[in-house]
Amino acid sequence: MKHQRLPLAATAVATALITSACGAGGTSKSPVTVTVTPTVTASGSSGSSSSSSAPAAPTSDVKGRAFDYGVVTKVSEVGGVTVLELDRWTWKKLDDAKLAQSGVPEQWFKGKVPYTNQNDTITFTIPVADGARILYHHCVAADEPLQTRSASVKELAGLHDRENTVVVGLDDQGRLTSADNIAGCPG
Repeated sequence: MKHQRLPLAATAVATALITSACGAGGTSKSPVTVTVTPTVTASGSSGSSSSSSAPAAPTSDVKGRAFDYGVVTKVSEVGGVTVLELDRWTWKKLDDAKLAQSGVPEQWFKGKVPYTNQNDTITFTIPVADGARILYHHCVAADEPLQTRSASVKELAGLHDRENTVVVGLDDQGRLTSADNIAGCPG
C-alpha cells in the first residue's frame, strides 16, 4: 500500500489548532482533540504490474453453420488468431439453410455465374482454425481438369472475378477449417 504525506497546508492548520487551543492563556479544563483525515489518491501506474490486457480471442459470426459461401473482403490478426471477413453471397436456386448444411453443389462452373451478391454491406467474421486446408482452383478450359494448389488465407482476399467466391467449411465453433474457391471456366 502506498502512503502519502499530508500536504503542508493541512499540517499547518492542524498545528495552529493545537497551539491555539493549548497556548491562548486560557485555563480550559476540557481536552481538545484535533482530527486530521488525509486524502489519499492512487496513482494510475505502478512500477510492477503483473496483469496484462491481451486482446480477446475473436468470436465467429457464423457459429452453427457447417458451410458458408461468399467473397473474402479482408484478412487480419486478432488476438494472435487469423480472421477473415466474408461477404456472404447467394448460390442461385440453393436455399441458404441447405448451403449452410451441405455447401455448394459444384467446384467449378462454365458460362453464366451461378451466384449473386444480394447484400454487400454486411460481412461475417470467421476465425481460422490452426491447420486449416486452403485450396486455390483455377480453370484453364472446361474440357481440362482444374489446376489446384495449396494457398494462404491472405490469397483468398485477392482473387480475380469469376474465381473469387469461396466455400468455407466450419467447425462447431464457427472456425474456418477448409476453404476452396469456385473456379469459373472460360465459356
